[in-house]
Amino acid sequence: MWASVQTVRGCPKHCSFCSVWRTDGQLPRQRPVDAVVDEVVTLRRMGYRFIALADDNFYSVSLRDLEQAAQREDKSHYKRLLALRQERFQLMERMSRIDSDIICFTQITMEAAEDEEFLRAMRSARIRGALVGIESITTEGLKSTYKNFNATGEELVSRLQRFRNFGIHILGSFIFGLQSDTPETFAATADLANRAGLTFAQFVPLTPFPGTVDFEKWEKETLQENVNVEGIPITRYWLIPTSRRPKLYIRHPSMSADEIRRGTQQVWDSFYCMAGIWRRSQSMPKIRARLAFVFISKLYRQMYANTGIATDSARQSLAVKWARIFGKVCRPLFSARPIPDLAVPE
Repeated sequence: MWASVQTVRGCPKHCSFCSVWRTDGQLPRQRPVDAVVDEVVTLRRMGYRFIALADDNFYSVSLRDLEQAAQREDKSHYKRLLALRQERFQLMERMSRIDSDIICFTQITMEAAEDEEFLRAMRSARIRGALVGIESITTEGLKSTYKNFNATGEELVSRLQRFRNFGIHILGSFIFGLQSDTPETFAATADLANRAGLTFAQFVPLTPFPGTVDFEKWEKETLQENVNVEGIPITRYWLIPTSRRPKLYIRHPSMSADEIRRGTQQVWDSFYCMAGIWRRSQSMPKIRARLAFVFISKLYRQMYANTGIATDSARQSLAVKWARIFGKVCRPLFSARPIPDLAVPE
């Protein structure tokens, strides 16, 4: 349904659950603008209208990063960050001059909501959607994941709504199972996701990926307990047969694994109920777009909520079948005629 292009690799953050900065580094490296624009134009010539800018963090230099670097006596780091930021704007300016109906989406941090100049450039470059890692709605949860740069409460709602003011739809990502979560966290998160005007949302259980800070901490604690499944240490859960593999790994102080799983599923069901999907589809300009939104919402829910969280094998199998059906329905809605003579903007 869409193609993908990478424009920058590396993320300067160090979120505890994230593997990106461990595998790709914390030093952002941007591809040359000409190479990116040529690739985007080539894909549109082939008939791809929707393009994912599959970056670790498209907003690789925040205003706060610049402010902190400017305070250093050695200005070399500041100059480097400023050059990276200017390259981002050069890329978006060139993309804005591609004479076609391209629609792009990407990944950014919530700090971009404070940068109106950047948001205007995104809108001009036809970047209409972005995944934003919200993770937790509490200060304690953000602190535990090293995401103190995010907001909470009404300030969080305000920042997320700010993206919509610039025509950027947000896929908000939340994590359940943090040590500070309580049974009330699920309903509170669902309420905030609706009030913030998120177009899409995903709710995932905390998973300790190898190499992350969370994994290293969990591995040290778990090895002492010698927990295993069929002789395989739980810290090597990817080697456990799928049918026997637990859905949640990190022990929680006040909730069982099943309580977290059921709470997560309930939030998915609540956010992606038909009434909610149809209400959110009103932001789409045409009936074709609204229908596409409905089907994509259902496809997304089937792919992630049911196949990824459900423990019942029958439910998983049914979810896979529905995902395939929705996928076939959605594909024509994303198709576009090739434009073989599309020019690369100077």
